[in-house]
Amino acid sequence: MRILAEFGSSAAIGPLHCGATLNDIAATLGPPWDIGRVSKRRRWPHLFSYGDAELCVCRCRRVTMISVQTWRDTIELPVPGTGTLTASAGPLTHAQVTAELNTMGCRFSPVTVHQPPGQLALQVEATGVTFTFAEAGSRPLLDSASHWISTHECTPPATDAPDDGFGA
Repeated sequence: MRILAEFGSSAAIGPLHCGATLNDIAATLGPPWDIGRVSKRRRWPHLFSYGDAELCVCRCRRVTMISVQTWRDTIELPVPGTGTLTASAGPLTHAQVTAELNTMGCRFSPVTVHQPPGQLALQVEATGVTFTFAEAGSRPLLDSASHWISTHECTPPATDAPDDGFGA
């Protein structure tokens, strides 16, 4: 839970943050897992992951979204400062998440726009990280935590650049 609360307060999990390059992240954490294409017709954007932290990466190799899948029984996330993953029990309750965010001093507010029935979300005011919960009986459970950017400076690799291992 602490890593997720730090994600809420900083919009980063170690080197994983929007705007970071996949090559810089891989230099710290090792190669990511290749999840696949976002679109059937185009290679980019492309999805990669480090455990349950999924990255949407632009053709310029910049991270444009991080989504931490937290609905699983075990959540694996990179440990900042190391190349290893740590496992923790999931899923987390709304009460656990809000208590930890409060401990970190994160101010958050409910997201009221475009919420489907049975779902609620909280957004950290300083970073824009969104924690989305699915109602499971009387206690909402954390489904995901995410952060994204809508624009960035995109400079794709040169066509004659050496293969970076990510599909250049």
